Amino acid sequence: MHVHGRPLELGPPRQRAVLALLLISAGSVVSVDSIITQIWGDTPPAAAHATLQSYVSRLRKLLADCVLPDGSRPRLHYRQPGYALAIDPEHVDVHSFERSARAGVRLAQEGRVEEAHGLLSTLLDGWHGAPYDELNAYDFAVHEAARLEQLRLSALEAWAQCALGLGGEEDVLHTLAQEARRNPLRERLIGLYMHAQYRLGRQADALRTYERTRRALADEIGADPGKELAALHAAILRQDGCLDRVPGAMATASGATGSASGATAAAVGGHSSAAAPAAVAPRSPAAAEPGRIMIPPPRLRPGRGRDVGARPGGCGGTRPVLVGRDEEVRALSEAATGAFHSSGRVAFVVGEAGSGKTRLVSELAGTVPHGVHVVWSSCSESEDKPDYWPWTTLLRRLNQLWPERVRRLPGWVRHSVARLLPELASDGCDLPHPRPLPEPLTRDARFTLHDAVCQTLLCTVREPTIIVVEDVDRADAPSLAVLRLLVEQVRTAPVLLAVTSRTFRLAHDGALRRAAAVILQSPDARRIPLKPLDLPATLSLVESTLGETPAPHLLDRLHRRTAGNPFFLGYLLHARRQGLSAGLDAAIPHELAGVVLQRLSGLPPGVRRALELCAVSEEGCALRAVEAALRREGVPTDVLLMAVHGGLLEFASAGADRLRFVHPLVREAVRCDVENARAVASPADGARTPSAD
Repeated sequence: MHVHGRPLELGPPRQRAVLALLLISAGSVVSVDSIITQIWGDTPPAAAHATLQSYVSRLRKLLADCVLPDGSRPRLHYRQPGYALAIDPEHVDVHSFERSARAGVRLAQEGRVEEAHGLLSTLLDGWHGAPYDELNAYDFAVHEAARLEQLRLSALEAWAQCALGLGGEEDVLHTLAQEARRNPLRERLIGLYMHAQYRLGRQADALRTYERTRRALADEIGADPGKELAALHAAILRQDGCLDRVPGAMATASGATGSASGATAAAVGGHSSAAAPAAVAPRSPAAAEPGRIMIPPPRLRPGRGRDVGARPGGCGGTRPVLVGRDEEVRALSEAATGAFHSSGRVAFVVGEAGSGKTRLVSELAGTVPHGVHVVWSSCSESEDKPDYWPWTTLLRRLNQLWPERVRRLPGWVRHSVARLLPELASDGCDLPHPRPLPEPLTRDARFTLHDAVCQTLLCTVREPTIIVVEDVDRADAPSLAVLRLLVEQVRTAPVLLAVTSRTFRLAHDGALRRAAAVILQSPDARRIPLKPLDLPATLSLVESTLGETPAPHLLDRLHRRTAGNPFFLGYLLHARRQGLSAGLDAAIPHELAGVVLQRLSGLPPGVRRALELCAVSEEGCALRAVEAALRREGVPTDVLLMAVHGGLLEFASAGADRLRFVHPLVREAVRCDVENARAVASPADGARTPSAD
């Protein structure tokens, strides 16, 4: 709902759910008991009635400010035994959609194909997103969303049928390809897609589409394709002329049994009244190969960004706007498009801590078409995490998404995977006492387990899916072994495997380097490095955060102090906006220093000591002095090269005779930590940091 062109703030989730429930039944009374059951379930709290009255009171006040296009206002009334929302159905998108969808189907049945096509095109173009997506915790919203999805699909099928009759195969192919992937068991939709493929000279693709559908029907419900789809398949095989375009007229269906046109031109009417809309409008992508599932290109201006919903993150409870990552977003989008269209792909996203790896992948997740699954997993920093933890969480998520498919996996696969997911030990797995990895595995048993994990992923995922494995630099050795094996096989599934890693460990961890080498040797893999933000991108982020253009000296100071790290920059800007720091030259905020030190806690002790020695001077320390100090303490001097290769230190001059921190804020955090340690240490402790200048 909108007021004066602005979205109306509808309050907390339960209050919005109450309004949605009343909107679904607009004009009808919904009893109080029914509302309470739908919102709170079968065991509502004692205060449910009072809370409902409070929600109704607030909604009445909100609706009083809502003026509809015809000048009327929606009214929320109490009518025994409940509440009714008085509003013209024409002002409710769902009711308007249903009316127009039926009108479009009726026009097509009457032979007014161009009118029907125009009406349905406009209708479907007006729907965006998934209905009631934010209310998916409520059964009534889930059921209504499913009903609307069926109505949308029926309207889309009628639209596609009209387009085929008008010779618009190229206009519908992309949309039908997307919908066929999302609805692999919807035979009328599949038939329309096959017909469009055949019309465009892609007979082999049409036959492959039929075969995929036949297998999906057999796997899911144990049935063969219906008569109409089978007749279409036969007609394609014999290249029946009834499938060809009819110039200047709509191809009509023949009533004879076995007629191929009966499979794709079956009357556009006859849809179930239970059918209903949701959200992906048919569009013909410009300059796109017919049939490709295209990931929309990033809508970013150079050095600019937009804040798209993604995984939680950012500083101070907010996430900075994504800026300066146009090429990286585009690379991920291209990798996803290739994965969904031809064969699986791997994207290896590498960057220093705070460079925005998670944010970048989240941007991709926000641009993929509806129906593409995104499954996240992360390698935990916990020292108590078991081996294979990222794969365990992924397998658990796949079991939640597609339990029937997991149950149909070969017995040896389920038996092996049950070592990681004991809940799979039932239904045929002979594990009387399932426990996670109950004993050390032999070499053969370990490889069998790794193969079973890969087979579960590749055989379960049939729809376009993005699998994200974050922070693989923290992965245990067995998890890296599974990753290497999966990369070798991922091209057999419609999967983009997005792997993220921090730069430092990639520079010195042998097992991680081997895994990275396997990934990058794959012809379907792409390395996407995240470099520091340049000055224009820094300016864009400052403007979007502070709402003003900074003075040149302020911008330069920000850029130098953060070294283009998006996390550091976002944190300082947030602190400045909230008045938490006196200026950009103030000491590093305690919270930010804590975050930096926590991220450094996993470094080898020798590297951490080298950082402490180099932190004494902002301008850098003499290389020989640092090496001498390390030798006196018995620390190998090669830790300095580890720090340089890992992106923590850099040579301050061409002669490589001085070292300095890449990030001034990291130096400040380390120096602060050293000074605090000295302050609390007693003289007897001898705590000191030798000068390395």
